[in-house]
Amino acid sequence: ISLAMDEEASPRRRRKRSSRIDASVWLEAALQQLADGGIDQVRIEPLAAQLGITKGAFYKRYANRDELLAAMLDYWFEESTASVIATYADVDEPPPERLERILLTPFRRADFRERARMEMAIRLWAHHDIRAAETMRRVDSQRLRYMEQVLRGNGFEAKDAASRAFLIYAYILTEGTMSDAPRDGLRDRCRALLRSPQPD
Repeated sequence: ISLAMDEEASPRRRRKRSSRIDASVWLEAALQQLADGGIDQVRIEPLAAQLGITKGAFYKRYANRDELLAAMLDYWFEESTASVIATYADVDEPPPERLERILLTPFRRADFRERARMEMAIRLWAHHDIRAAETMRRVDSQRLRYMEQVLRGNGFEAKDAASRAFLIYAYILTEGTMSDAPRDGLRDRCRALLRSPQPD
């Protein structure tokens, strides 16, 4: 995310950036801290310093660090899952094209690998935090349910749609964690297998 610069430069000094920055800027920066060093790395003072504002500005938005952590989880669910599904669902397209859109999810964002790194950090956090674990259960459940619906729209039976959705989801998650080395058409072959009907 590109931060809008509200400050004006003067010949003598630069003023602090306005404290009225969008909540998403705080949350994206906090998620970056999480991805870089784990949950213990998410701290108020370094976060404010990174954004170029005072620590007091933090407390104008969040009561404490715990409230920030809760907001991070709500934001991730909305940004990475609910809004994506809503956007996909609003596209008027034939079922095969909708399925292809899902299969190409790893390659539709230039920052996909960075988003995957953030999600991996949340999953690690979820191993010892109930709220993070519940958020990721909601994320996984809604994504898989939507994939199943799309597969049913492509003619797959319910049982096959559920197992196929799980394989597609595993493929997408894996793509985010592997190196970006060329694989000589392997990705195309994988997508062809995942979209093809099950043999009778």
